[in-house]
Amino acid sequence: MRTDWERFRDAIVVLAGSGPLKQRLVDACLKHLGEIDIEALPRDVRGEFAELNAALQGGPRTGGLNPVAASVLKMSEADAARHAQRVVAIFAGLHELHPAHPANRSRRHRPQRLNQPRLHRIF
Repeated sequence: MRTDWERFRDAIVVLAGSGPLKQRLVDACLKHLGEIDIEALPRDVRGEFAELNAALQGGPRTGGLNPVAASVLKMSEADAARHAQRVVAIFAGLHELHPAHPANRSRRHRPQRLNQPRLHRIF
């Protein structure tokens, strides 16, 4: 089972991909963000995510489209971009709230092994 941190990370990967922004936003929401339980999020990001969720699911079903696709289709490109930025901001907030989470650790800061052989330059 994926954590909410992983769901947001995966949504950001979709948002950073290729294709029209509105389609990427719909895909990120349906494939990753739709599984998140708002009440399970930390209080510091819960309100922001609830607002985002309402904006992305506020539209009625239209011609066979689900509420997310219908809502995003009616948005301007600027509104879609703002919502995509909110996803990134919430993810950053999760990272700041839980910096000790194993997924938040940078690979650069791993301790170096002491018993590694040293490479000597020949030239």
